[in-house]
Amino acid sequence: MNTEFLVGFIETAHRRSIAKASEALHITHTALSKQLRSLEKHFDVQLFVRSSQGVELTDAGRIVYESSKSLLDQLSLLDDKLKPFRIWSRVKIATVPDIATTYLVSALPKLHDQGHEVEIIYRHSTKDVYKLLIEGEVDLIVAERFSMHPSVWSEELRKEAFYVVMPKDHPLSGQQDISLKELSGQPLVLYNEGCTIRATLTQMFASLNRPMQIKTEVGFSEVILGYVGNGSGVTVLPEALVSQMYSDRLVHRPLNHPDAHRSIHVASMNQSKGRRIKGLIS
Repeated sequence: MNTEFLVGFIETAHRRSIAKASEALHITHTALSKQLRSLEKHFDVQLFVRSSQGVELTDAGRIVYESSKSLLDQLSLLDDKLKPFRIWSRVKIATVPDIATTYLVSALPKLHDQGHEVEIIYRHSTKDVYKLLIEGEVDLIVAERFSMHPSVWSEELRKEAFYVVMPKDHPLSGQQDISLKELSGQPLVLYNEGCTIRATLTQMFASLNRPMQIKTEVGFSEVILGYVGNGSGVTVLPEALVSQMYSDRLVHRPLNHPDAHRSIHVASMNQSKGRRIKGLIS
């Protein structure tokens, strides 16, 4: 039995609503309903009485509720007691390529010196990286800030400013920075939908009540820079990528907006592990 199902059950009982509990846990209503049905099947009892007003615990549900709280407390205590004895030599870390280049590759010698054998697993989106963590495929992730499940520990590693990248002969290239209003008049070359940078830009443009003029959508930063270098538009990239940009045809200028940045976080299902690795890659 998955103990995360018990967490969902307790949250549902506390809020007396599957919808409110799923929202608090950052999972879908359908996923939480499946977890509750799985628990009912496991214990062979009905846990809730469902109505249009929400859910109420049955007598059996109250027994499971009290026992589950006690069980989770005991498991947490057991976990704390075992921490000093754990050997954590092999570490699986999920991330995206540009963040790996900036934060992980340079930290590998230090991690190895501390006795950690590191395997870096790459994905092309933060959503896919986070999924690996939730499914238990990796020990921790280094990625852009994402809506986290309550059971996930996370801590900020660094904030990175956004830059507008354009050809050297672009009319805006002589400015110290670029405003969102100025950017709104430009054809954009951006990552495909699902990219957190693009999602942030979408929110920024929505607050300005202006549409984004997306001309081209691609999946890799190298391809984006190729389009921009050939005069197909301008793009917005984080500091980590522009610092690695080697081209005599392109320039970058800060995007002048209070939300024009991304937050890089270390996240793990185990707080002590996450903090240890964060300390070694900071």
